[in-house]
Order: sequence, then structure tokens, then C-alpha cells
Amino acid sequence: MWIHIPIFFLVLLYTFLWLTTAGLRIRAVYQRKISLADIRFVSKESFPERIRLLTNSYDNQFQLPLLFICLLLLLHVQEAESQLWYMFSTVFVAARYWHCYEHILGHNLKMRTLAFALGSLTLFAAWFTLLWQSF
Repeated sequence: MWIHIPIFFLVLLYTFLWLTTAGLRIRAVYQRKISLADIRFVSKESFPERIRLLTNSYDNQFQLPLLFICLLLLLHVQEAESQLWYMFSTVFVAARYWHCYEHILGHNLKMRTLAFALGSLTLFAAWFTLLWQSF
């Protein structure tokens, strides 16, 4: 079914962030830039900036995307399939990638906020549309 495609791309993003963050943390521990206690207690303020940004970006993936996946599961149960849902899914996933990019590599808070707003508004519109069509 079509919902596997946006979920696949979100899982790909999660996996990239997870592996990159884990790899950088392990290397930082071996180089004594981070102590094991910092990792154990998630003392992000003592992490190097890049690791802190990756960690925060990874944590962000369990907020809005979780609501998006719940939406996709409901659409799957209802066997909903239309160009509108494809558009919502594409825009949301693209906004998450954009937000992740701005979060990790970009230093422009306005662009990151714009990416977050686009994803949030898309998710809100999709949920509103689902609820509107259900009544």
C-alpha cells in the first residue's frame, strides 16, 4: 500500500540520525571529549555542538512524525487513497528532511522554523481533512 513509502523515508531518516549520532558519540567517548556519565545522564550541554544538534534532531523525530504515522495507519484502516493524501505525505516528509537539515547543518533559525511550520501545518491540515471526511 502507498503508506509504506512515506514511512520508509521517515525510517530512513531515523536510521541515519541514529547511526550518525551513535557513531559520533562513540568516537567522542574514545577521544575523551565526552564522559560516559554525560551519555548516561544525557548531559547534552557537555556534548560537542554537532553531537548535541544531532541528538536533538533525533529526539525531534519522535514528536510530529509519530502523529503522522498514526494518521497513516488510520488512512490504511479506512483504505483511503487519493492524490490529496499523497500530497500531504510528500510535503510532510520533505518538510521533516528540510527541518533535519536545518537543525543539523543550517544555522538559519528562520529557515528551520519555516520547515517546522510547513510540516506542522501540513500535519494539522491532514488530520483536519481526515476528521472532516469522517463526519
